[in-house]
Amino acid sequence: MTPETPLRLPARLWKERPEVREPEAMQVIVALAGALVSLLIGYAYARVDWVTGWQLWTWLVTVIVVAAVLLSGAGRPPLAPGRHWWWLAALLLAAFVLRAALLEIIPGGLHVDEYGVADFSLRHIFYQPLQTINPFRTGPASQPILYHYLVRLFLAVAGQSITGLRLSSAVAGALGVLATWAMVAVFDNRRTAVFAAVLMAGYHFHLHWSRIGLNNIWDTLWAPLMLAAFAWGWRRRWSGGAVLAGLALGFSQYFYAGSRLGALLLAVVLFQLWREQPLEERDARRLLVHGGKLGLMAVCVAAPLFLFALREPGPFFNRAGVAFGWRPETMVMVTGNPPRPLAYAWYQLWRSAGAFVAVPDVTGFYGPNVPLLIGLAAPLFVIGLLWAIYKGYTLPVLWVALTVLLGGVLLADPPGSSHYVVVIPAICWLVAMPLNWLAENGQRRLAILFLVAIVLTDLAFYFGVYVPSHPRDLIHPFPPWPPG
Repeated sequence: MTPETPLRLPARLWKERPEVREPEAMQVIVALAGALVSLLIGYAYARVDWVTGWQLWTWLVTVIVVAAVLLSGAGRPPLAPGRHWWWLAALLLAAFVLRAALLEIIPGGLHVDEYGVADFSLRHIFYQPLQTINPFRTGPASQPILYHYLVRLFLAVAGQSITGLRLSSAVAGALGVLATWAMVAVFDNRRTAVFAAVLMAGYHFHLHWSRIGLNNIWDTLWAPLMLAAFAWGWRRRWSGGAVLAGLALGFSQYFYAGSRLGALLLAVVLFQLWREQPLEERDARRLLVHGGKLGLMAVCVAAPLFLFALREPGPFFNRAGVAFGWRPETMVMVTGNPPRPLAYAWYQLWRSAGAFVAVPDVTGFYGPNVPLLIGLAAPLFVIGLLWAIYKGYTLPVLWVALTVLLGGVLLADPPGSSHYVVVIPAICWLVAMPLNWLAENGQRRLAILFLVAIVLTDLAFYFGVYVPSHPRDLIHPFPPWPPG
């Protein structure tokens, strides 16, 4: 039998295309119509700064309708009742409490970027009746504006305060713990997933970014969610997983750019899931259905921002150009004049890869004077990384490698903690792998002891050492409102 290659796949899909029944045709029509509406809204308002607001509601209703229709056509999700749901709820609650308590004073005042997010949201989002900033474009530092609508909602519900600003991050961080459990359970096993989720719930790096009012922490929700949903649905022949993955993929484009690494990982996962089946069992219809629902749902959600990027590439890509680290003037600052590319490449690689266990964050967003992993977690991470390479766990290894490259080596002055938030789920997964190996080999108590030691070390460091040190850039009060 001739081995299948990626180039042969489109021809095979076309040859084996299934006969479309009327209910399925209606699903496709609804999804295409929703994608078209989103594209038209994006095209019409890509160069408009202020809108009356109906554009957002029309887009949101369109997304909800398309998601509901595609999910209804997938049937009921194959969920099995089990006792783990109760402790997962308890873990979610504990993670939320650790992230939401005392937000006014821990970790301190606002970072200047948090101040800017609060001020921008209050000044530009429905500050006047029937006038609001276009949600489908980018704003300060090329950040998508739609995130500020979420911030404005929390400020309206929880009050115009530091707590109101940071509460959405606490919610995202807690949900990210749950999404990481789901992802590791799908790609590895439930015990490793439990270890990873508990580690993440108390991880000092994740705690910090869950307690400041910036969009970075949403990376740790969207990336594992899109991967877990698609793989879980594929393996259980439930196309609703592809719809949920498409929603996560689409919405992630409106948050921090790190989530776009999840799209690269999702493409790899999709190909791996297809290739892991024996050749004679590969179902072209299932690939069309799952891939089609994923793509149409993602386009329906992200189309307006995509059209803005096409029509106004300057504002969309401006931040990427500023942060790019391989400019001559940046190289001269590190290696002297004339610049030495090889020396600079080593400098970038060492600092980017060393961020995990040796090189501290250099930015004022966090600046803890410690690397991403401290204490027992550091050697366990290295063990887990080598073990994953040995066992062929492509996903977490590729996740770390892409983060080092895209979030470190290519950018100026690595490592910056804001660029590494997206890799937190993979870090916790890799640290959990040696713990799971101990449990599998008759050392369950030792594995739990290590787990408790890591969590207590991180909690003691964050709340007992870092916060009392008065972080240098977390000093600003909530912006005065109303202004003037």
